[in-house]
Amino acid sequence: MIIDPEFIPLMTFLLPKVLIATICGLIIGYDREIKQKVAGIRTNILICVGCTILTSISFYLAKDNPNIDPTRIIGQIITGIGFLGAGVIMKHDDKIVGVTTAAFIWVVSSIGILIAVTNSILTPIILTFGLLIISRIFEKVETYITKNRK
Repeated sequence: MIIDPEFIPLMTFLLPKVLIATICGLIIGYDREIKQKVAGIRTNILICVGCTILTSISFYLAKDNPNIDPTRIIGQIITGIGFLGAGVIMKHDDKIVGVTTAAFIWVVSSIGILIAVTNSILTPIILTFGLLIISRIFEKVETYITKNRK
């Protein structure tokens, strides 16, 4: 088996980013899983890693070819994630459910894209935990508002 010479630099470039994306997707997915939401650990990992891989490959290919616009893939990811998010929003009795899950899917994809375009390990991880902290705070605010409605 002959290894393509382009394979090793690509893997060196890609593997650390995939690892960070896996960790971020896992953290968010675990939180969603314990809340028994539709998009749990596997879904969030796959979204984050998929966005990281697609964006990373686009930027990797563009570095040697001025005719490639690496940001085009980001627009396509956003469109695809919009359809994925729309698929988790449903009507249940007299309520609409899944909007928060759809929003999480959208934010997880943006974290994956961020991982691909930056060399920072800390920024996506801080944003991941920030997302969870904000979610928990506003979950309590919503509960408070709901209990105190007249």
